[in-house]
This record gives sequence, C-alpha cells and structure tokens, in this order.
Amino acid sequence: MPVTAAAAVLAAAQAVTFATRDGWTIAAAYRPASKGAATVVLAHGVGSAGGEWARFAERLAASGVGTLALDLRGHAGSRRGPPGSTDFAGFDARGWSSAVEDLRAAAAWLRARGVPDSRIAFGGASIGANLASLAAAERKSAPFLLLLSPSGDYRGVPLKMRAGLKALAAASPADSRAFVGVKELEGRKLSAALYAPRGHGVQMFDDPATFERVVAWTVKASR
Repeated sequence: MPVTAAAAVLAAAQAVTFATRDGWTIAAAYRPASKGAATVVLAHGVGSAGGEWARFAERLAASGVGTLALDLRGHAGSRRGPPGSTDFAGFDARGWSSAVEDLRAAAAWLRARGVPDSRIAFGGASIGANLASLAAAERKSAPFLLLLSPSGDYRGVPLKMRAGLKALAAASPADSRAFVGVKELEGRKLSAALYAPRGHGVQMFDDPATFERVVAWTVKASR
C-alpha cells in the first residue's frame, strides 16, 4: 500500500520518556492515533530496542493506528534506573519479569494524554510478547493483543491470556519454542494464529506476506 505525503507526516515519531513505579526512565517512540483508533504499546525482544518496530509502526500510522514503541529497561535509551540497576545483560528472572512495569507506565502515560483504556492495546516480540500478554491480561478494557514468537515461559516471564481477549499470535515452524507456544494458544480459542515461513519476532516481517497480514489484522482490530 503506497504511503501518501500526508500519511508520511503522520508517521513521524515523537521521542518521549516517562518514569516507571520502580525507578526506571523509559524512552519510547510515539505516533498518535487518529480519532477513534487504538494505540498499541509495543515491546521488543532481548537485546533489541523499540526501533525494531519502526516499519510496522509507520504502516499502522498510515492507517491512523497509534503506537508507543518502548526501549525496555536496560536497553538502548532506557538505561537509567534506580541505584544498583544494571543493563539487560545482568537481568535475572526477577529483573526480566519486572519489565512489565515499563508497559504499565506506558499505558499510564497514554491515559494522561487522553487515550482511554479501551483504546490502549499491547503487542510484543519474543520476550516482549510475554510481557505484553501480562499487561493485557490485567486490563479488562484492552481491545486486543499482538504476539510475535511468544513462548510459555521466557527468562522467567510467563505467557498469560485473558479469556475473551482478541489476540493474534505468530511464529515460524523452525522457531520450535514459539511454534509450540502458538499451537498451545490456538488450542485455547486464540482469535487468530499465523505461521510465517521463517524468523523469530519481528524477523518474521522479512516475509512480505506475513508483514501485510499482521498489519491488516492490527488495523482491523484497532477500529
């Protein structure tokens, strides 16, 4: 789908920061939604950054869907934490599971700017998918959940699904843990499952068909 000049302006991201309840300063790229559409809080994989979502976020922005793509604690622009904190390489299971606070803070930041809970969705890739599942499960008003390469438990972060939540989960067959995770979710009345030919997390977007299908599902779910 071609992006018009107006859509390209809309797609420009704003660099923002906000604080978590446990003392981290989180950096993020914000693209506001058009009126009535959802904003998706996006969490990346281990060792990556919010920029891995840039192409996806730009495409969503062209359709009016908002995004807030985070640098999770200990990554990229989010390395300022409480005394004694470390970067992600030093995280244990407790450190990783506490990163759900980054998504909670993101939702609070959006609410403070007038985005209602019913328009705040969550998405993630790899460990970010598991974190997104936790954030969405505790919010009954979250409109949908996007999971790229989730697994049952990753570095101490469990996968959790709220009954009745609209969700898309994607994995590739060669990515065995995520593939099994999506198959298990599919057996629990998952809204939609997608199997990409290859890749883990946003790497699955290297397949144009997979990218277009995830974009289309997200845009539809955002209305």
